[in-house]
Amino acid sequence: MDDGWTLVKSRTILQDRWLNLRADDCVTPDGVTISPYYVMSYPDWINIVAITPDDRLLLVRQYRHAAGSFFLEVPGGGLDAQDGDSEKAARRELEEETGYIAQNWQLISSLYPNPASHTNRLHTYLATGAERRHGQRLDAGEEGLTVHALPIPEVLDGLQVGLIGQALHVSSILLALRAAGRLK
Repeated sequence: MDDGWTLVKSRTILQDRWLNLRADDCVTPDGVTISPYYVMSYPDWINIVAITPDDRLLLVRQYRHAAGSFFLEVPGGGLDAQDGDSEKAARRELEEETGYIAQNWQLISSLYPNPASHTNRLHTYLATGAERRHGQRLDAGEEGLTVHALPIPEVLDGLQVGLIGQALHVSSILLALRAAGRLK
């Protein structure tokens, strides 16, 4: 049976520019009441797997407060209202975080990061022919973000040992490299 839960009541717990947290009262198709069921709404996210002409993958290293550590990641961020669509957001994020502009863009996937509790999607783009055109234009809170261009085999070899510590970034890398014919 494909019947979803019935929403009885919903109330906002927290709402700001980054997050909307709500508590839903729901009833399952079997009549079980689930209350409260917390749902987080974020703007959609963007990940860019950018490859340079000399076959290097662009990564950024930045501090992630919840984990209390620095992480190597693919460039990315949130879809802003002024972006209009996910590709514009991807182009903006790559340029802001790295100073690189890519010649070719391909949407690889639009997946839910965690459909059990999040309403947003993660859009992964493959950007090839990426070349540095200017310096970074970082947002507040991105101070200390550094750009790294690593050989693709080095990145792939490092995935299982935590070179990229963010699961959504690992999946973006693997999906994009597969689409680019770099993985079997």
